[in-house]
Amino acid sequence: MKPSITFLHGWGMNSAVFDPLLVRLSARYHAMSVNLPGHGGIDLGREDFDDQVMRLARQLPGGIIAGWSLGGLYAMGLVERYPERYQGLLLIGSNPCFVQREDWSAAMPRVLFDEFSAALAADWQTTIRRFIGLQLHGADNARALVRRITGLVVSGGMPQPSALSFGLELLAGQDFRPLLARIAVPAMVVLGRRDKLVPASLCEQLPLINPAVRVECLARSAHAPFLSHEAEFIGLLDEFVESTQT
Repeated sequence: MKPSITFLHGWGMNSAVFDPLLVRLSARYHAMSVNLPGHGGIDLGREDFDDQVMRLARQLPGGIIAGWSLGGLYAMGLVERYPERYQGLLLIGSNPCFVQREDWSAAMPRVLFDEFSAALAADWQTTIRRFIGLQLHGADNARALVRRITGLVVSGGMPQPSALSFGLELLAGQDFRPLLARIAVPAMVVLGRRDKLVPASLCEQLPLINPAVRVECLARSAHAPFLSHEAEFIGLLDEFVESTQT
């Protein structure tokens, strides 16, 4: 029987960003992607993280849960609440604590996060376009990748402005470092050394939280390694899934 893997997208995106990857995975996995609340035509519903995690749990299968960026917070929330359902947790360009704190420097500086939030309030559509460029900045073939992901986002539907604001609140407020420290399922984190949103220092900090969590840092990747370095990403995914099956 094919292993099951479900992908959750990042802030301002939608499930369509995984379409090219799902095509590549379909021969050997039951692979799917779903929209987060308020994205891709899905209603935001209550602005309550626990409620949204429960809503997602009702529609998702078990197996491997994979979250990209903001989607990683939802993936961690699902594993925290329903560990018996998941064989593994895969985080892609995701930080258990996205904004810097006194005891956590491997994250986005608070002043930069606040500037981004202010830009969103002033013009959310322009902010989304700039955000797409920022995600791929520094990656090989960045311009072509920006065009590609922009087309995927447009095809999948733009997010609700209220969902964008709520997502930023989650990114600023959630701290899943304690979860990673005690996580009961196999976990792997795939990061990019050129990521402008999740600093490369996270590659060294995560093993200090839990040395059992596998951390892979792709030297030439930015924030979306599943797009910019698809073959390398799939190779890591295959190894991780195989490790969860034994």
